[in-house]
Amino acid sequence: MLFKVRCRPAFATLFVTLNPGEKITVKMGSIISMDGEVTVHTGFCGSWLSAIVRKCFGGTDIFVDYLTNETEEPITVGLSQTTIGDIERIDLSQGPICLQPRVLLAYTKGVKIENHWGGFGSWLVGDGLFKTKCKGKGRVFIGAYGGIIKKTIYQDLMMAQGHLLAYQPTTPLNYRKEKEKVNITVSGVKNRNKRTQGTLIYVQSRTLQGLINYLRSLV
Repeated sequence: MLFKVRCRPAFATLFVTLNPGEKITVKMGSIISMDGEVTVHTGFCGSWLSAIVRKCFGGTDIFVDYLTNETEEPITVGLSQTTIGDIERIDLSQGPICLQPRVLLAYTKGVKIENHWGGFGSWLVGDGLFKTKCKGKGRVFIGAYGGIIKKTIYQDLMMAQGHLLAYQPTTPLNYRKEKEKVNITVSGVKNRNKRTQGTLIYVQSRTLQGLINYLRSLV
């Protein structure tokens, strides 16, 4: 299976070449083109129970599309998100990753989807009780509105709500609401010797809420 992201960073599109018999799981409605006949099956994102829980308490999609090449020739499929922005590949050999709602674009064979407890702070600010946790041996593709910044955090980092895309499950997150603005503080992970270790996060440079606020100011 071959992957290539084109038209980045503003209008990134993921092109996946499926060899005969290969399969990839994608977000529903993300297919923009294909140069052959791909077999499409719709199913739950993970187990049916965890998918429903994430939908009710996390705002994520219940269903995904499973694309399979049942022909004898390679087929290239173009995938994209509904908003303009970049696409990033995450290799799970570095460990599991947690995704914010509506970030997941596609994932390969070997990836397992589970629920991850986000905390009541996340729920109170509208980010949901549960996150999508991806683990296993595969690749995950995420989409952003704007550019994607991959960063390792060793000390506290404060950011506005809506910029955090993905983070490692052990990453401490603290939510604080001030008037109409919500700030998220991301901290490094402390080991048994109380020494701070780095934690990996993915951040988007723009937010849809920021765009909405800007458009409102013009009216």
